[in-house]
Amino acid sequence: MKKSLLLGLALGFLLGPWLEPGDAAEKPKPGGTLTLGIQRDLILMNPLIEVRSTERQIREIMFESLLDVDLKGKIQPKLAESWEISPDGKVYTFRLRKGVKFHNGQEMTAADVNFAMDYTMNPKNAAYGRRQLALVSRVEAEEKYTLKVFLKKASPAFLASLTSIETFSVLPKGSIPEGIEKITSYPPGTGPFKFIEWKPGREIVFERFDNYWGKAFVDKLILRAIRDDTIRFTAVRTGEVDIVERVPYEWVKQAKEGKVKGLGFAEGSEASWRRILFNVAAPPFNNKQLRQAVAHAINKKEILNAAFFGFGEPADQKYSRGHEWYVEGLAPYGYDLEKARKLLKAAGYKGETIKIQVEHSQIRETEATTLQAQLKKIGMDIQLEVMERGAFTSRLRKGEFAFATYGGSTAVDPLPAYAGDLSCIKDLKKRTGNLAGYCDREFDDLLQKFETDLDSARRKEAYRRIVAKVHEDLPEIAVGFVPRFFAFREHVKGFTTDGEGRFMWWGGGLNQTWLDK
Repeated sequence: MKKSLLLGLALGFLLGPWLEPGDAAEKPKPGGTLTLGIQRDLILMNPLIEVRSTERQIREIMFESLLDVDLKGKIQPKLAESWEISPDGKVYTFRLRKGVKFHNGQEMTAADVNFAMDYTMNPKNAAYGRRQLALVSRVEAEEKYTLKVFLKKASPAFLASLTSIETFSVLPKGSIPEGIEKITSYPPGTGPFKFIEWKPGREIVFERFDNYWGKAFVDKLILRAIRDDTIRFTAVRTGEVDIVERVPYEWVKQAKEGKVKGLGFAEGSEASWRRILFNVAAPPFNNKQLRQAVAHAINKKEILNAAFFGFGEPADQKYSRGHEWYVEGLAPYGYDLEKARKLLKAAGYKGETIKIQVEHSQIRETEATTLQAQLKKIGMDIQLEVMERGAFTSRLRKGEFAFATYGGSTAVDPLPAYAGDLSCIKDLKKRTGNLAGYCDREFDDLLQKFETDLDSARRKEAYRRIVAKVHEDLPEIAVGFVPRFFAFREHVKGFTTDGEGRFMWWGGGLNQTWLDK
């Protein structure tokens, strides 16, 4: 997801003597001010433009989507209570939740959803979700609480695209002007908190929306921008803020060992999916046996332990066990150095130096040096080429690399991830998604079936074969899921997160958080 949604399977907090996310039996107390230290500030105030990463996280406090998704990847109602799909898969009818109010007191109706979708589809508005709505031919507010969406062709993945405000959030009709990217204030949303003030580079202030259709407890919510990770964590330890995101792994490790007292921690268990990415369109890794040698030579847990202070779980695909889209039965590439050496010899490798492209950061460089040491055991000479993020991304998109340690994300429906990451591209010098340069007719045929087949059983089977094909051909090696942590003071109760580590999610978040002080 690309932002799309990275959703995990475990509840968004860990239970143990070092983690105290609050007793669920306690009765929430309304009131008070909750201050959250965040890593990045806002960029724009138009909620339909630049809806990724921190922008999305912050806007989910104010704005909502038609649908949402639970921890196992199942689509759930939100502003739409129910939906129907026509037999040909081209018409979606949504029954909206009645009595939902915008922050200006106006009731939400189908005309408002219609406006938000039309605005998103209008090319002059440069809305982020325009691509996700490209299949939509028209939208009709049939009745006050009934919306019909007509597609140009059937798309089983369409419903999943409506679970995130990355596609669009619901806004009052006419609340933002056409063709203007920068606006001076947020339009009204339907979320649990309403926008009050933004001091760029310092803080964003919200107040509880008393007419919210769901639950919210604190009176005021302040997001304070603290860029430096250590300073941000110090702020929660000293009580300057109540809760912080993106806690450095070394501090979480110390808390687990009992060296940091008085804090609770919440874990987004699958906030990032780590992988080894090969350039399969050029030597040396256009040789499948060489890729297989690497697969048998690596110790995924060792890589995760070294780079992420012991946190993270090895993976063999884009979704973890228990998820709606997890595929059972993949034959593992077992850790087998002797087999790796034989494959290396069969591939014709003679000890030549191979460069691995690495983004400059302590974590990324530790990943790569650990991999380098592992491959040295089978006789591979790997040299690190470390570069800043911009140069790193540019090299990968031009196909000017051999292999790289890389991240990734998934989506509620796997189609965007697999279609974007691995479907054939015409120009290998312009790789916006398929960085591996992978192109396989059988894979693309399976992807086509997965994209269009309305039969859920056949679609699941096509997906199983897609995952098996990627696992066999190895354009990339899944290394594992790594977490993201929140830390909070003892008086913060009820806060949980999902696998992605979001501020707000279908089962809870900041709106379910309350203060015991």
